[in-house]
Amino acid sequence: MSHKGRSQPVTQDWVEYIQGDCSPEKADSLESLLLEDDSALAAYMQVMNDLGPKLPGLEYEQRFIDNVMGALPSEDKDAERGANENWRRRWYEHRMFHYAVAACITLVFLSTGWFDKLGPETLHKAGTGGQPTYGEKLVHVTTGWLDRLKP
Repeated sequence: MSHKGRSQPVTQDWVEYIQGDCSPEKADSLESLLLEDDSALAAYMQVMNDLGPKLPGLEYEQRFIDNVMGALPSEDKDAERGANENWRRRWYEHRMFHYAVAACITLVFLSTGWFDKLGPETLHKAGTGGQPTYGEKLVHVTTGWLDRLKP
């Protein structure tokens, strides 16, 4: 991906960037170019390879490595975090709560005989008298509930 209208940095630009001698605006420009242009990244990597032996070494290298590795998320930490998030969910977000509510509603409908009214012969009788069927009433009530829930 090359950007038209943008001149390609010369080797000296990359050297200044790597050594930290360029202005913040130029550094931002070069960093965005690195993200957007593969040829700029290749040129940067070539300059890094050439300058590698001349660059200062990292003091306390092992401590730096340990700090970076400690900051990285591990699979164990992710699994623990996922388990803790499940416990932090609200009580009404748990699947068992939904099952219990559905079972209670079903028991209420069974005990009041509401499901008996939905039998084929009952629906057929209700449809012949000019009145809406139970299915149509149920759809009307349900859509009314949904309309009230909408903000």
